[in-house]
Parts: sequence; structure tokens; C-alpha cells
Amino acid sequence: MRLSQTVSCSTSLPLIVATVLALSAVEADAQPAQSDGFARLVDLSATRLDISRKVALTKWDTNSPIADPPSDPREQQVIAAASDEARRRGLSSDLASAFFADQIEASKLIQFSLMANWRRAGQVPPEPRADLKTELRPALDQLRSQFIDELLATQRLRDAADCKVKVAKASNSYAESHRLTASQAVALDRGLARVCGD
Repeated sequence: MRLSQTVSCSTSLPLIVATVLALSAVEADAQPAQSDGFARLVDLSATRLDISRKVALTKWDTNSPIADPPSDPREQQVIAAASDEARRRGLSSDLASAFFADQIEASKLIQFSLMANWRRAGQVPPEPRADLKTELRPALDQLRSQFIDELLATQRLRDAADCKVKVAKASNSYAESHRLTASQAVALDRGLARVCGD
């Protein structure tokens, strides 16, 4: 899925969900092969940010806060589920917890930026809306195993001394080729902040 100024305005949730599900089905029974780069991890992060745009629209319509209230355990449940799956599959649970916490923060950055832009414009895009609980959150949850696949596949790269440089270059390459806005590029970087383990 491609996060961009143009596509993110028109991408339908069914297409996003179909892509996520198709990738999940293909990879469900396969052990991730060793990756030779971070492009897929960046692409998955961009897919998650595309879904975050739909989340922002839904929260705008319902006047809901971007950050879940303290009484809502959703964020901690997402992180705990990722940590548990990572541990079962041989990935550091600490890394998974940090990574998914960063992905959540990236989503919030996109939502804050979009809502500020909509307030300045005095309107929101006339896009189809999706239900947060029955469509958007399940779509986000579907990405979890694919992220863990790729974190396992990039183990060698993440342990290398030049990991941060390679992640930064992969993120920048995506941002340039998809003409991301500054806020989208920052959110993409935020979601990948601790890929290299710190």
C-alpha cells in the first residue's frame, strides 16, 4: 500500500484490508526469509499510516480524542499482543513492545497533523468512512504478524553497525518516491525509530 499525498486521499478501506489479508494469507505458513533491505518494513509502516488516515476521519466525525483515554486499554492490548506473538516466534518481546509503541505514536502524529490541516481548511475530505471497531482496528491488527515477520527477516541487518543509516535511507527513498508531505515523512520515521534496537 502506498502512503502519498494523492493516494491517501482516495484509497478505499476495502482495498487496504484486502491487501493486508492477501499478504497475511500468503505468508501465514511460511518462515520469513532473510531480507536484504528495509523496504518492506517501510512499506508496511506506510500501509499502517494509510489506515491511520481513516482512523482520523472517523475520530473527527465522532469528536473522539486522538489519544485513547487512560480508561481505554486498547494501546496496551496492542503492544501486549505484539510482545506475546514476538516471544512465541523467537523475536525479542522488548523490541516488539518498543516497535509497536512507536507505530502507535506515528499514527497519532498523522492524526494530529491531518486534523490540524482540516481545521485550518474548515472542512474534511468527502471520503467514505469506516467503522473504527469493526473495520479499522481489525485491519491494523492484521498487520501485526507481517511486521513481526519482517523484524525477524531483518535481524542480521538490524544487528549491523550501519542499521540506522540503512533505515533512514529506506524511509527517505519511500518518502521521495511517493511524494510524502513533511508530516507524513516524520510519522514514517517515528514509526521506525527503534528498529535498530534502541
